[in-house]
Amino acid sequence: MRSEIYLFIFIISLGFKVNSQKSVSGYLHLENPKNWEQKVHLSEVRLNGTANGHTYIPVASSVISKEGYFSFDQKWFDNNDNIYRVHINPIKTASRGSAITKNSKLFILSKNDSIYFEKGTSLFDSYTTNNKAHKEWQQLKKFESKFESLHDDFDTEEYLLRTKGYVKDSLQILLVKLISIKKLDEKKLLEKDIKENTSYYVGLLKELKSSDIDPALFIYLENKLSLVHQEKTEKKYSISVLLNGIAGLVIITLIFLVVKRKRHQQKDILVPLSKQENTIKELIISGKSNKEIANELFISINTVKTHISNIYSKLHISSRKELLLKSK
Repeated sequence: MRSEIYLFIFIISLGFKVNSQKSVSGYLHLENPKNWEQKVHLSEVRLNGTANGHTYIPVASSVISKEGYFSFDQKWFDNNDNIYRVHINPIKTASRGSAITKNSKLFILSKNDSIYFEKGTSLFDSYTTNNKAHKEWQQLKKFESKFESLHDDFDTEEYLLRTKGYVKDSLQILLVKLISIKKLDEKKLLEKDIKENTSYYVGLLKELKSSDIDPALFIYLENKLSLVHQEKTEKKYSISVLLNGIAGLVIITLIFLVVKRKRHQQKDILVPLSKQENTIKELIISGKSNKEIANELFISINTVKTHISNIYSKLHISSRKELLLKSK
């Protein structure tokens, strides 16, 4: 009798040990098993900057028992929290008018935690988990669901403001913060928020880099920050070039105005002619030629030409015609 009790206790303890090694386990409700592949697939989810926002990396598959049971061992999971997905593939496509069944489930898990799916009325219907990050993620989903029903009345500014406040005040786990930021990216709001709150995202990126989170999960955020920084740098450079161009134009204009003013001042100031220059000027006005002026004043023709050049310069003229007009 005693040996039978020991054997029973051993079997029970062995059962607990086996169950404790299962990180993911549970039952599926398959209303029409023939329509579904008899395997549950496990994938790791990687956040990225693609249109879908994520990629799935296959990890393992579990054959479904006749009772609908499936499980995945601890060996498929890391010590740190990661995002995973379980899904089952349909064999036949749903006919028109039939209800669309959700055939996958996303969750956060580490090898130290577990998630158990209870057999409900649909695939992956209800579950229990002891992972803190997943529980916080569920709270985030409830918060975001308040905005999902707004549709045409969706206010992006209010959404950004409230989400930022919720992430800052309510979320404690970096991976969940990263998921909330990815949601902004899917709504085309992340770059706008990064531009308005660059210091916050720079600080968050530093936290992520110093954490145990796989860098592949937040590389898209680092790329977004680099892109925004580059745009700001290019914008500053463009503004700098524009300002320098305007400053250069102003300087050239000022120089032009100063030179023009000096020329006007020089034109206004008349240097008096010498006695000989006045004499030659009068002889020119009287109609004398250079040779006649030279003979009359007993000087060479070159000397006459030099005096005439000086007369033109002092009077700001360039020909005999202008001299005659000015004398009138």
